[in-house]
Amino acid sequence: MRDLFAEYLDEQPQLLAFFANPPRALMSTTPKPRHWDPALVEAIQEYLTQAGGRPLFMGDEAAVVTGQQPGLLTGPLYTIYKAVAAILLARKVHERFGVRCVPVFWVGSDDHDFEENRVASVFTKNHDILTLNYQPTGDVAGMAMHRVPLEPSLHALIDEAAAQTSGSEFRDEIARFLHESLDAATNLADWTARIMVRLFKNTPLIVFAPHMPAARRLAAPVLEREIRDPLVSTMLLNDTGQRLREMDFHQQVTKNDTECNFFLEFNSRRRKVLFDEDHYVVPDEQQNFTIDEMAGLLASEPDRFSPNVALRCVVQQHLFPAAAYVAGPGEIAYWAQLKPLFRHFGEDMPIVYPRARCLLTDIKTRQIMEKFQFTLEDLAGQPNELTERALQLTSRAPAKEIVQRHRQLIENGFPLLIEELEPLNKTAADMVRSVQRNLADEFERVEAAIVKGEEAQAEAVRKQVQRVTTLLFPNRKPQERVFTVFSFLFEYGWDLVPRLIKETNVDSFQVKEIEL
Repeated sequence: MRDLFAEYLDEQPQLLAFFANPPRALMSTTPKPRHWDPALVEAIQEYLTQAGGRPLFMGDEAAVVTGQQPGLLTGPLYTIYKAVAAILLARKVHERFGVRCVPVFWVGSDDHDFEENRVASVFTKNHDILTLNYQPTGDVAGMAMHRVPLEPSLHALIDEAAAQTSGSEFRDEIARFLHESLDAATNLADWTARIMVRLFKNTPLIVFAPHMPAARRLAAPVLEREIRDPLVSTMLLNDTGQRLREMDFHQQVTKNDTECNFFLEFNSRRRKVLFDEDHYVVPDEQQNFTIDEMAGLLASEPDRFSPNVALRCVVQQHLFPAAAYVAGPGEIAYWAQLKPLFRHFGEDMPIVYPRARCLLTDIKTRQIMEKFQFTLEDLAGQPNELTERALQLTSRAPAKEIVQRHRQLIENGFPLLIEELEPLNKTAADMVRSVQRNLADEFERVEAAIVKGEEAQAEAVRKQVQRVTTLLFPNRKPQERVFTVFSFLFEYGWDLVPRLIKETNVDSFQVKEIEL
């Protein structure tokens, strides 16, 4: 199967036909700013202020948008890299065209995949992976993240993360912020937003959540079009996916032919909606609606409606004049199916720009890699094979074999020595026999010491290989997909994020190594 992400980076013409423009067109196309909805501007300003931020936008800028669903301690590192890339691209657009452009981070507060959002993994000071798991006492299945409550058990997870990771003088301050922001937040999405606001303090990043009432009302025309044209967007998604499959690409989004692209909330649970013949069906609630009834419900209760992953991209563009959307590899795969949806809803498809990809390392890790002659490609392999390779490279002369060889020469000389001494001096011959017996014991001690030393050396090598592989490719996955940024914040402090902004190069789509 063809690698869609790799071909997108290479700007293969066949694949680019599924997108509005290639990534590098961002710097050759003047963005089209427009006035944002005043009620939305006011709501975002209030939201940022409540989260501890400072609104630094006017509401008539172009935008570079990115986002991620809320996750425990902001989830994997790629969440941070998305925001970094959006900030840098918005800056470049402004510098290139003289047009005001702001970065927007869309906290996916509508997402209801709690199983994915409840976990966070940190790199421990013992060079292991510690996975933290939020387990609420209540049932949160089907709840959007802005409905998921925050319970006192999360304070214990914060303390465990702070205690198990490498710390410094920054540890207490950062842990204190996490505790205070947790107490101030009302739900998991809100806590994520507060953390993102603090991480990107003194940057123009706008942190936004789509569940705010002003956004729901503004998104209603897109959802009404979806309701009035049942299953058209589903057909467009599947047809485009079929075209991709015929070109030997993976179809990222596959919809049942009766499945709609929005959810309806019942008793705080986000429910899937189907369209069967001439009416809407909510199977989990055993309720049916005509088209007019569903449209009427949207008009009276817009807060109960939310788009799915595909329609969200259209809503996003409806709310913000995005020149670009910063996406990861998986997102780029499903954006390849969305061009007909933008056309159907009358919205401009933004440029889909690959997010930054980074690899955080340190001096000690680099030294170990050089010592064992490891490349990054090597580290994606089997840890046991890497350990064996490192042991072969660092093993000293076979000391035990040398001792055994010389021991044999020495022991072979004893019989002749005793034979020659026996007729001349029996006492001396008996003393040599005693030396022979004692020498065998001493040789055993020497050999045992050698074995013990070599075992200690081997264990040291195993630990060094474990340190490198676990940090850079935990569970044989890219670091950015496993560890949360707090794996490093407790040691390097809040200045870590400004440093990432400074050292990340959004002009390159290669992985950037950053030595901390």
